[in-house]
Amino acid sequence: MTQEQLMKVKIKFLEDRITTMEKSLGRIHKVMAHYQMIEGKESKDPFIKVMEQGESDTFRDADTMESDHELI
Repeated sequence: MTQEQLMKVKIKFLEDRITTMEKSLGRIHKVMAHYQMIEGKESKDPFIKVMEQGESDTFRDADTMESDHELI
């Protein structure tokens, strides 16, 4: 393996790790927003405010629901 190929492999590895960290941080923000909603605290973080507004307490799959009764 040449030096250039080795550097490309290292860069690809680091890019993958950064992507993983970004996803993890997004999940942490979502969990924190959920706990703050439960505790009744309002966050000043704009990302968490968006998550608080868009998150519902119950999951409802429209494909398995009929007149509020689950088919499955």
